[in-house]
Amino acid sequence: MSKKIDQFKKKLYLKRLEILFNKAVNEGKITEFDQEIYDLMDGTVIACLPVSLYIKYSKYLFPEGTCYDRSLYMFLALDNAVLVRGNNKDLEVRFGKGHGGHGWIEVGNYVYDPSLMLKFDKDTYYKIYGCSDVKKIDKATYVREHQEFIDDNVSTDYGDFKPGGAKRLQLGVLIMQVKALSTFIGDDNFTRELNEYLSFIEYDEKQIHEEREKALRKMFEKHDFRDISG
Repeated sequence: MSKKIDQFKKKLYLKRLEILFNKAVNEGKITEFDQEIYDLMDGTVIACLPVSLYIKYSKYLFPEGTCYDRSLYMFLALDNAVLVRGNNKDLEVRFGKGHGGHGWIEVGNYVYDPSLMLKFDKDTYYKIYGCSDVKKIDKATYVREHQEFIDDNVSTDYGDFKPGGAKRLQLGVLIMQVKALSTFIGDDNFTRELNEYLSFIEYDEKQIHEEREKALRKMFEKHDFRDISG
């Protein structure tokens, strides 16, 4: 009997959530990500790719259940964003206790949920999803606490990836994998935007391979690796 009651409660909750969600959509309090948000993220590169590409095509570039990573990328690319971690009652109801953890960002009075790919009025978001145990971090604090990660992985200058750029050699393996992925998926928009970015940074697979070989030779010469086995 208890199991049937729990199932009934779950159905009632999900029905209520659907009603609240549809009402908020009709009132304009929930909208899809628009081009403006992608344009704002376009100037930040993480691990060789613009954040705008990561988020717009997140269904290809992120595994499911990676809301923490997706929200972190958006947070690092958007001025005045706040990174948020908390529990989401909807997830808990669907997947059980201990599975309600979720990540999103807030900018002013809006929530951007990179799993749903939707922008919410903040009060509406908290009401619909019953957010609790919420923890927030601002950009200055995050950068101060993760400076090494920022220096190694985040860039706001596309010149870092052009010929002679400081992070040019990072392009090699990852870009080859992403290109292969775009071919496999066959999404024309994804392929077009990826190729536009690669053209802008003057990506040349053969040239990068040669640059990597040259860098490796310099490293060996600098450290004078020799057989020291005795």
